[in-house]
Amino acid sequence: MKSTPPPRASRLLLFTALFSTFVIVYASLQPFTGWTPTDRNPFAYLTEFSKRFTRSDFSLNALAYTPLGFALYALWPGQWRSRTRLLLTILFALALSIAVEALQNWLPTRVSSVYDTIANALGAIVGASVASLLLGQRWLVNFFSMLRNHFFVGGATGDFKILLLFVWLIAQVNPGIPLFGATFHPGMDGAFESVVIAVEVAQVAAALIGIGLFTDLAMRKRAYGGLALVLALSLAVALKTIVAEWVLTPIAWESWLRPGHALGIATGSVLLMLLFWLPRRVKSVLAGIALLSSVLIPFLLPDLATRAAPLSQFSWHYGQLLNLNGLTRSIVLIWPFVATAVLLLRFGDTSKRAKASEGANEEESAA
Repeated sequence: MKSTPPPRASRLLLFTALFSTFVIVYASLQPFTGWTPTDRNPFAYLTEFSKRFTRSDFSLNALAYTPLGFALYALWPGQWRSRTRLLLTILFALALSIAVEALQNWLPTRVSSVYDTIANALGAIVGASVASLLLGQRWLVNFFSMLRNHFFVGGATGDFKILLLFVWLIAQVNPGIPLFGATFHPGMDGAFESVVIAVEVAQVAAALIGIGLFTDLAMRKRAYGGLALVLALSLAVALKTIVAEWVLTPIAWESWLRPGHALGIATGSVLLMLLFWLPRRVKSVLAGIALLSSVLIPFLLPDLATRAAPLSQFSWHYGQLLNLNGLTRSIVLIWPFVATAVLLLRFGDTSKRAKASEGANEEESAA
């Protein structure tokens, strides 16, 4: 099967492959502390089939490698045979899996398992198989390429914005993280304290404004930005609700939608309707300030920022869910900094092509 994705799709797939690899390494080796020397053969785990096998861990391991398998298969040259691309994808996934599992031998808090490696290989095979099936449908490839070019801004920064929006959305699957409360959530005991409400209003409003403007700046036209934001927030709420009801009962909506959060969402929504009409360069700066403020505001009050999160019943403390819990929390904290850097990249690009593209986007936004 010979099919070559368009150059722009290839760039987005490359970002996806790099991010998937980063996530796998991070989730496999966190917390990156407590390294202990050992005389044990790091590859001995490959023959240890007596270790505990759990379907949840196996499924999560397979799921983690599925996007990587998809992106890798699609990135190999289209003129190569399908079997060659599939074999190279499996070999890369196996090499990565064996490497991180071997490194876990020096982390007392982690356990290497041959079942993890098998699951990882199967996940890569599933992803590559789906890629093979979809890329074989030229009309489908052209359709998604048309959607990407029509709705989203062009260039490498546009591709990276698409990936970041998807990453933010996936991180919302953790029901222990409030939608706009990544770093501050002191519990219902202080929910009606004036200082707590003020901090939560500022943080939630800043987070909503930052995410809203970032979504708007990823779209070619202003009208698309509002629709995309509503869709993203709706999907995030749906993900949180579904996962919370699946993993835990009952879901604690009263812990998610506190007075400070409700006022913050209302305040941020009103401000967003006004800020959407500003020039794109101004919105880029304001979005960066808002995103960084949403993370840093709570640290102005250290005694509040360091309180334990009340949603402990929503935190996963076992198996691969523990790793997913730590990963999603890290993503939510790091995401604003990465998103801000991407937004400000255009200010460092003085090429005529970049300025022309910026002007075209301004005209489309004003349309």
